[in-house]
Amino acid sequence: MAASSSAAIFKQVWKILTQGKNFDRIFQKVNLVSVSPGRCRCELTVEEEHANGQGTLHGGFTMSLVDYMTTLSILTGTDGRLGVSVQFNMSFMQAAKIGEKVAMEAELIKAGKSLAFTKADVFNAKGDIIAQGQQTMFIGSNKKVQDFVDLKSLLKES
Repeated sequence: MAASSSAAIFKQVWKILTQGKNFDRIFQKVNLVSVSPGRCRCELTVEEEHANGQGTLHGGFTMSLVDYMTTLSILTGTDGRLGVSVQFNMSFMQAAKIGEKVAMEAELIKAGKSLAFTKADVFNAKGDIIAQGQQTMFIGSNKKVQDFVDLKSLLKES
């Protein structure tokens, strides 16, 4: 699948997933900026719904977005394999306040037969890293995104 086709497809998949009624809807205001094999970038303006009681970006929201984006890096960097988390690590260095823009870059570091290793960096508008996450996922079940989403029809829509 060509990189531009892959980007169009995964932007459509993102839209479908975030418009549902399940947990994924918390990402509706996250803008998927770029998708390439094994890499993706998103941006978000922190709003009240993303914040904790101190008015800063909620750690749980950040961790969930790292999970989502690193999974997307696996989908685009492999043959579309889905996985489940086996290890997740997160470090928070600086807060982002309501109204501030943040960006996240996620990358597939390595995918083997059964495990995939990923990382994600969260940046503020000045380009400072404010959080970092690493995730290892089990991808050996042979389940693929294509088993759940008709990618060909999505490509026609984009």
